[in-house]
Amino acid sequence: MNFFIETIGCQMNVNDSEKIALFLLEHGCCSVDNIEQADIVILNTCSVRFSAEHKAYSFLGRVKEYKQQNPDMIVAVVGCMAQYAYKEIKQRFDFVNFVLGAKHIDEFSKYISKYIDISSSSDITIQNKENQFFKFVTIMRGCQNFCSYCIVPYVRGPEISLDFEDIINEINNLVQNGVKEVTLLGQNVNSYKNKEVNFTNLLQKISAETDIENIRFMTNHPKDLSDDLIDEISNNSKICKHIHLPLQSGSDNILKNMNRKYTYDHYRNLVDKIRNKIPDINITTDIIVGFPGETDNDFDKTFQAIKQIKFGGIFGFKYSPRPKTLAYKLQDDVSETVKKQRLAILLEESNKISKQLNGNYIGKTADILVENFSNDTADGRNSQNIKIFFKYSKNIVGQKVKVKITKALANSMTGEIIV
Repeated sequence: MNFFIETIGCQMNVNDSEKIALFLLEHGCCSVDNIEQADIVILNTCSVRFSAEHKAYSFLGRVKEYKQQNPDMIVAVVGCMAQYAYKEIKQRFDFVNFVLGAKHIDEFSKYISKYIDISSSSDITIQNKENQFFKFVTIMRGCQNFCSYCIVPYVRGPEISLDFEDIINEINNLVQNGVKEVTLLGQNVNSYKNKEVNFTNLLQKISAETDIENIRFMTNHPKDLSDDLIDEISNNSKICKHIHLPLQSGSDNILKNMNRKYTYDHYRNLVDKIRNKIPDINITTDIIVGFPGETDNDFDKTFQAIKQIKFGGIFGFKYSPRPKTLAYKLQDDVSETVKKQRLAILLEESNKISKQLNGNYIGKTADILVENFSNDTADGRNSQNIKIFFKYSKNIVGQKVKVKITKALANSMTGEIIV
């Protein structure tokens, strides 16, 4: 049977979709690139923002047409949105065969087995997957920070750190199948704790007990970032020199109402500590504009924070009310027009800063693992997680090369390979 997976949301959703795909491949199914060819259609959903939900509903609207043409098509909706909008999905789209929330994603095999025969298996291995040299590895699920704007604790459940021995075994298996770089995933990786092994210990174990070449991780919470972790990033050559550290707002008043559990001064001092210990670190962040009660003065503090800290890049979002969250009870009093204006101002300033910072790399060389190749152009990320493009005559995906940087843009750089 042919299957098609549509994934909306974060890297953790991508990782869940990869595991679902691998399971189906191992049981004789084939992946296809379009819905028309599919016998099984799986939608992996996100609920962090309303726009993600709208995208999911639009996708299901399109699937309905194909289901009418092929009544035997199996349609499944999984993930975060499926966790809390189960009844609405079933009511609006009665053709959906099953809905499986994020808390129960590991039970996918049990649900799909009601519709297809999974008794047989094939010799499919990880080499049949795209981007076989780079993989996500989930190290924890759920969250218990309860930031007032965030629905994740309600749809993914309380924070659970996966067994460190299972993580080591998974990475060793990936390495045996050709993987060279892993990105460790969690809603808050630096709060990882399993059998007295914290996140710093886990990084040490992965480095010592596997042959993985590069280690990346995300996302981090400022309240849990320890001195030991900063030291480990500095001293461990396998750990890439990039850290994603969400700020969300530069206003203490807004941070308090967001229940972020730190002040701007705490965050700024933490950034200074990181940069003093790791001078070549690239720090990126998340920012939310238009949170309930955000005044012009609150926004200006966020704008000044962007200018003062000089992030390598920001992921900016307009506040979106989410059911069940504490902020949902607050009046969404910042207009959509103002939200768009504020976001545009932040992104424009951030792009100027990013381009300026990237300009410091011009003339320097970077070691990168090549990720993609098309039309004589290859690309990969340096240790600081900045995409670098360069010309080359053949496909060298998965190889480590040296590239001399010749041009800097806001979100990427261009270079020449050093043969």
